[in-house]
Amino acid sequence: MNKLVTVALVAILGASSAFSFDHLKSVEEFEKTIKKGSFIVDFYASWCNPCKEMEQNLIKLDAKSKGIKIYKVNIEKSEELVAKYGTPQVPALLYIKDGEILQGYVGLKQMEELKRDMKTYFKNPKS
Repeated sequence: MNKLVTVALVAILGASSAFSFDHLKSVEEFEKTIKKGSFIVDFYASWCNPCKEMEQNLIKLDAKSKGIKIYKVNIEKSEELVAKYGTPQVPALLYIKDGEILQGYVGLKQMEELKRDMKTYFKNPKS
């Protein structure tokens, strides 16, 4: 029985980590990371329920298969980054291509809106 519980816990933890996003913590890291490629940066706070829903929507979005990398910024732990690029209002998203911020948005985005935004801002994300 203990082996079954252990296997189940490992499977659950592995699945949850498969859907986790990398975090950006400093201005330097942010600027280095976004230089080349297509990105969505999600500004969030751990206490924010709409942020949790946004994260679930971003997981379901499957942006990675379209060549779009998603990063997260915890506004409580990255004040310098928030001051330069973000907002204390959460959830908030930045759409970025090759170092250029294409658009920012504050508020919860539903799946259809996220899909539409991907088509609008990243017409040919893999190129």
